[in-house]
Amino acid sequence: MNDKWKPLNPEKDVVHFHQETFENLPRTQIVFQLLKEVKRFWSKHCTSSGSRIFDEGFECYVLIPGKQWRTGKIRVRLEFCPDEVEIEEKQENNRLDINQESSPLDDLRQQLNQSEN
Repeated sequence: MNDKWKPLNPEKDVVHFHQETFENLPRTQIVFQLLKEVKRFWSKHCTSSGSRIFDEGFECYVLIPGKQWRTGKIRVRLEFCPDEVEIEEKQENNRLDINQESSPLDDLRQQLNQSEN
């Protein structure tokens, strides 16, 4: 697994758990549904102000190594870290970029692209 955590889109992304995570809930849910259930669970088992941790957050101090203490807020969000790094396809650029450096692998890439088509 890599460490490339990315926030999930609550309105569009869907999560499917390999095993039951919350009692009486489907294993596949849109992220906003899952957040709603996590908030409900949190408020049931934590203080009444506990749901603030998902929305406006709580005021706090943060110390990052090598830096000074900073004031701000902290909140909880759902993020996803894929097991494998996603290979992003590069779009073909039809214009010549003068600042672009050529790579010794450009010929090989072109040959591979031609053989795929």
